[in-house]
Amino acid sequence: MNRSLERFALLAGVMILLGSVQFGACLGGGAVALPAALLLSAGITLLWMHFDLPSGRPWLPPLVCAGVVLLSVLLAEFTFRSDFAEWFSFLLAGAGSGVTMFVLLRTRIRCALCNRRMGVQALSFQCPRCHLKVCEETCWSFEHRRCTLCLEQRVPVLPTGEKWWTKAAGPRITYGRCQMCLGSAEQVDLRICPHCRRPQCRECWDFNNGECQRCGKALPDLPESLTMTVTQAAKTHGV
Repeated sequence: MNRSLERFALLAGVMILLGSVQFGACLGGGAVALPAALLLSAGITLLWMHFDLPSGRPWLPPLVCAGVVLLSVLLAEFTFRSDFAEWFSFLLAGAGSGVTMFVLLRTRIRCALCNRRMGVQALSFQCPRCHLKVCEETCWSFEHRRCTLCLEQRVPVLPTGEKWWTKAAGPRITYGRCQMCLGSAEQVDLRICPHCRRPQCRECWDFNNGECQRCGKALPDLPESLTMTVTQAAKTHGV
């Protein structure tokens, strides 16, 4: 089933639940219907946001909650003699849902780049290069496993010390070309892949997250932030 269809089916079920319980509350008169509308709308809004149902428009949940409660009151009016106080329950429903929405939106984590608040179930990643937490929608590159800002600025992640490079990929070689950028040994700092023995310059090793372009094997002793990001991305894709 299409994901959007599932979300709207869940939303419809939630609204039917709200209407049914509110209709039952109307049987007890205004003294029961008014607080029920307030509490139910707040609870339904929490459920709405928990399942990350359509909430791009902050006014939508309060409006829907108020509309469903008003429909329940109208149904109660035509079914049995209604209490006059019940007619104000839809206002309390809208207010309860609105306050809940406001609190939830204010407490959501913002993306460090686009400043957009992320949904409850929205994916977010901590960039291994700048360590900022960003949203996956517009500010994270799955292909390069870094935030878009670090991708644009080519921010490095691997150590720059010669000792680390010598241990991870051996000393600099003086022949051949980089298999990625085709830079010669005179132009770039070439290091041999420990697995397939193909040369790759330090800049390309870094851009490729410490992995060989040819065999896909990674250098040993990569920074912890980089290996954690690789694991997180693999779990996201179900690997």
